[in-house]
Amino acid sequence: MESGFRFYWSILFHGGMMLHASAAAMGGRAYLFSGQCGMGKSTHARLWQSVYGAAAQVFNDDKPALRRLEDRWYAYGTPWCGKDGINQNKKVPLAGICFLKRGEENAIRRLTPTESVGHILAQTTYRLEADSMDLLLGHVDALAREIPIFELTSRPEEAAARLSYETMRRAAEEAGL
Repeated sequence: MESGFRFYWSILFHGGMMLHASAAAMGGRAYLFSGQCGMGKSTHARLWQSVYGAAAQVFNDDKPALRRLEDRWYAYGTPWCGKDGINQNKKVPLAGICFLKRGEENAIRRLTPTESVGHILAQTTYRLEADSMDLLLGHVDALAREIPIFELTSRPEEAAARLSYETMRRAAEEAGL
């Protein structure tokens, strides 16, 4: 069994999963930017750093792990860090996920849990055996219900970074995250 698959299998059986995303920590919370390849995950993370400076720390730039512990979700840096090599051994409480789409204007909307499931599954490993798939689907369902998830249509500009952070931060505070 390949080491990456064993790691993923272990995460599944311990309340977690991996998501194809960039992960940034700010104000003691983790925010993830996900989407199809080439959609601008790394670019959006860099925009956060451009706007917020050292307050925005990107701790994984490809496949952070997500795990639910004691009724709370956490994002973890992993060795799988993408082309930019950004990976820190870090655990940060998860406060929001933003799925990115390119557009001519910056707009953000909160996804329903039902809408969120398809976005999440498209960005995680799901070619699994039945018992593993049952675990993954349970984790995805809980994540979609417990974490604010958004779709950001944007241009690669600092205004989009401000919009995503302010929207996700407010939603996290309202949710008590």
